[in-house]
Amino acid sequence: IDAEKDSWMLRSLCILVDTSHGDLHLYSGSKRRSNKNRLEFSRVPLSNVSRPSEEAGRHLIKLRRKGIAPPVAGQSHFRPNRLHRFCGISGEDGLFAATPRPLWFVSERGAPAVVSHKSRHVSPAGGRPVPVSGFCTTMPEVFQSAKNGFITIHERIGRVGSQRLTLYNGLWDVFAPHGILPGGGISIQKVPLGVTVRHIEFIDDASISSTSRPVYAMLVSHEIEADQSYLNDDGLSPEERQRIRNEKEAARVRKQVEADLGGFDIEQEWVEEIEREDCFTIDTSLGLAPEMPTRKYEVWLVDASSQWSILDKHQLEDFEHGTALKVMYLTDVVEDSDEIPERSLVIGVGTSAIDQDGEDLASKGRILLFQVKKSKKRALGKGNKDPPLELMLTSEKDMALGPVTSLSSLKSEDVYRIVVGAGAEVTVEQWGSGKLTQVGFYHAHMQVQEIVLFKTFFLLSDAYDSLHFLVWRESDKSLTLLAKDYEPTQVFAAGLISRGGAMSFVCHDDRQNLSFLQYAPTDAAARGGNKLVCRADFHMGSQTTSLKSHWSQSSLLFNSCTTTSTLAALKQQDSLFGRLEDDQRFAVNFGTSDGSFGSIVPLSEPTYWRLTALQSVMSNALESNCALSHRAWRLFRRSTRRAGCRSNDRKKGVIDGDVVMKFVDLPLPEQEDLASSIGSTVGLVMDNLLDLGCAASVV
Repeated sequence: IDAEKDSWMLRSLCILVDTSHGDLHLYSGSKRRSNKNRLEFSRVPLSNVSRPSEEAGRHLIKLRRKGIAPPVAGQSHFRPNRLHRFCGISGEDGLFAATPRPLWFVSERGAPAVVSHKSRHVSPAGGRPVPVSGFCTTMPEVFQSAKNGFITIHERIGRVGSQRLTLYNGLWDVFAPHGILPGGGISIQKVPLGVTVRHIEFIDDASISSTSRPVYAMLVSHEIEADQSYLNDDGLSPEERQRIRNEKEAARVRKQVEADLGGFDIEQEWVEEIEREDCFTIDTSLGLAPEMPTRKYEVWLVDASSQWSILDKHQLEDFEHGTALKVMYLTDVVEDSDEIPERSLVIGVGTSAIDQDGEDLASKGRILLFQVKKSKKRALGKGNKDPPLELMLTSEKDMALGPVTSLSSLKSEDVYRIVVGAGAEVTVEQWGSGKLTQVGFYHAHMQVQEIVLFKTFFLLSDAYDSLHFLVWRESDKSLTLLAKDYEPTQVFAAGLISRGGAMSFVCHDDRQNLSFLQYAPTDAAARGGNKLVCRADFHMGSQTTSLKSHWSQSSLLFNSCTTTSTLAALKQQDSLFGRLEDDQRFAVNFGTSDGSFGSIVPLSEPTYWRLTALQSVMSNALESNCALSHRAWRLFRRSTRRAGCRSNDRKKGVIDGDVVMKFVDLPLPEQEDLASSIGSTVGLVMDNLLDLGCAASVV
């Protein structure tokens, strides 16, 4: 009874309205404080555009012109119900909206949340009004295993009008015990591993991973209590300890006398080794040496299909820290041989070794190469369907240049090599005869933070000296500097965004700023092509350590979770798709230290100026939190370092998605007023915001 009472307390009365334009408005009811017998409804902001896109309308016209889609039979304003209420799916109640972008409306800790619905092998948008034309939760008795599931009918790839019926056994992935619905149409499942995950990489190889059994490589660390009982007793007698102490004191006096006779200060000219017994001694009558908290680093091979079980692991050495992990291909190059070199999949791990007494000595690193092999003996013993996998250490190389902070894969003329960032050096290593051999190098200024590769171009981020743009030349196997940013910026993360043939570099610094740089040799601000030109800047307000690129999806492909098959079907319907610059966009996504997730998307010039005008008008027309200014918050924060104040003005040039997406949840009269004030229409602005949301989607 208490459980049912608690579950009902975490529910709220909601009303979902489907307008004639295809927009969804969600209202939540609550009792008024003055009169508890009356309910008042307030609109819940969704920041989600659910109406059909203009691109889908243009695609439908092309299909009708080619005779692929049937012509319009007649003008009919009738539209069947697209809102389906459900009860008891995976123990949850809610509503499924079969709109042009299907959505689930469920409860997340008492508040309504939205989750996007994507289908397998669904046809591109535009052929039919909605991708999901049927939804049913009543299951026949023959499906006892999915009695709490549901059935959908969606438009599948192939002939326009052909449908596919799919049976689901529930939404257990969404409503997992450790599941979270943060908003934005996605669901997150927390996996408790009991360790700190430093790096994770998916092994994209058909012989190892599959859709039913995804395998990941992970670099983890966990806290342990190191035993220091060897400090309690060194095995010497009191007389021997006193003799050693006297010898050290005599040596110290002799050095002091030599310093006095030489006329210099011993504190400046002599560097004495600090030993542990000079710092403290342990009185066993008061207590023994306590256990020292420290970290242990391990490389894990994890199967995500079986609750993230550990298939195999390799423990690093004592006082060795794991700093980099990369799953890549390497080509086994044999010199003076006519045979075609073979490539193999390896897991590269970069480490940093610190002396047990601290950081008095320069840190060194190692490169470890692992291969994933199938264990036949273990497979026969357990009798599993899939043979178990194991990690096999194939090679290791010591790096005296410094700690290995970055590993990347370079492909040039069908030869795969590994790019290593160690200390202030960038080395290109070639695999052959069972070992790594250095074939190229570049010397950075301070410390290599990260290396991002695009074909044979390198984007090198220095921890204290901003970005360097390099190119690899296969003819002489050299790394050549093309341009760099001369601002002394402390780089935390770097990434690449592109639209068509234009590419820009994104830099995130210690002041939580984003700078957008471009290699433009013909620009006057490039100093003859040696300097990266700053095109825009933006204050993000959160700290991140990684900027990963992803392909910006079109609104025609947004409803598919198998974009490869849907894209192939779209190109069969429209052979010209993919030639526009908006179809060739790569954005970056990032996660922040405060738990948020975002994307940076390149926009076309008309869309940018339209949304810029909208952002300016909305910043003045809408109320802000605590009467703070959006413009002031997003201005670039200048650095206080020496020579770190830029003489030119802030570039700006970035649209704040949090501000413009508020336009979706405004009442229609306010939307019309804002759109007319910038010389546009509500439909055009909503279509731009829809395209922005689809391009920013990663999942």
